[in-house]
Order: sequence, then structure tokens, then C-alpha cells
Amino acid sequence: MVASGGLSEVLDWVSVHVPGPMRTEVIGVLNTATAEDGGPASTVDFWRTLAEWLVAKGHLDIAREAIRRWQTLVPADHPIHAVMGGPPPPDKPAVTEAPPPPKKEEPNSRIVRVIDTTYTFRRIEPQMDKVQGKKVVTAWEVFLVDDDPTSRAVLNGFDDGTYGPWAVSGVFSDFAGAAAVEVVVRSMQRHYVFTVKKADRIRKILGGFGLPFTAVVGVLIGYVMGVIH
Repeated sequence: MVASGGLSEVLDWVSVHVPGPMRTEVIGVLNTATAEDGGPASTVDFWRTLAEWLVAKGHLDIAREAIRRWQTLVPADHPIHAVMGGPPPPDKPAVTEAPPPPKKEEPNSRIVRVIDTTYTFRRIEPQMDKVQGKKVVTAWEVFLVDDDPTSRAVLNGFDDGTYGPWAVSGVFSDFAGAAAVEVVVRSMQRHYVFTVKKADRIRKILGGFGLPFTAVVGVLIGYVMGVIH
């Protein structure tokens, strides 16, 4: 016997939910199922027959799902709804996860205020791949003094949303915090370099005058000593 579409659906359910020793008897009952008026069975009749058989055998836990499926196929005024206390609840719609919000693109420039000065960092291509295992995805630069390439300050932007200054390794913060560290440290480095250069320049100037002055003093001392003798 080739099962009809409705019978195949019920038999598939039986193969999953009905214990093995009971299946042979269930299949025999379903194969002899008829409509309530004695006509050929349809899908609703197969579910009704299965539900009635499970209830009669005392398998109420399995019967509940069969009854629910039977209820979904009969009219609203069918007596089974009154027996069960009302129609079955509608199937819950499939839960679909909302797509993640689109990633907000970072601007090409960001303005920060450090102490009393405002700096505009501009986005550039990353200059390195990783820093201490953190992947670098963006880089930002600013020149503390316009038209002076030696005043360059740079931040790394990482894939976890943090930022790090080039001037100090191992510091990870938000953009404003990393920018403040980078600007302050670079400014101190520049001040130190300029101070050292200025001191070296003064020493060179004094050194240039020092040698001739010493020679002159030596000559004068020799002359005075010669006169005395």
C-alpha cells in the first residue's frame, strides 16, 4: 500500500515520537482509518485516529501533540476545541535575529583638545600590522607645528576599538586619552631636543672664542715675564 501525502506526514511523526514497540500497531490502525462519516480518510482523519488511539492506550504525553495537530485542521466549531478548552495557540513565528546595525564609518579627521591647544588628527593608512598582538586597522597623524615634519604625532587604531600612541608602547585607551599621551610626550621630546641643541650651540660658540683668548693670554703672560727679567 502506498501511503497518501497525509498518511505519510502522520507516519513520519509516528516514527519520531511513538516508541518502537507500538509503531506496528499504530500503523495498522492508521491504515484502516476512515473519515467521521465513514468515507475515505484525509489528513485530519489520520491525526484524529492517532490521537484517539493514543488517548485510549493511556499515552497522554504523546497524544497532546497529535491532538494539537488535529485541532489545527478542524473548523472552529468542532467539539474537540470544547473538550480541549479552546483551539490550540497559533504557532509562534520563527525567531529571526535582527541583522547587526551597519558599522559606523569613522570620519577622516578627529579633533581633540590637549591642555589649551586644539589638534586635528587626520586618518592615514596603518603603518604597521600589529602592536603587542593587537591588530592595527587605522592610523591617525597630526603635526604639532605646521610645516615641520619633525613634529609628527601618530596614533594606532586597533580592531577592538582602542587606540595607542606611538610615543609610548603598551598604552591603550580611547581616542582622546591616546591623543593626549601622544601630544604631551612628543611635545616634551621636542622641547628636550631643542634644549640640547641650543646648549650644544652655546658650547660651540664659547669654544670658538675660548681657544684664541687662551692663546692671547699666554702671549701676554710671556711678554710680561720677559720684561720683568
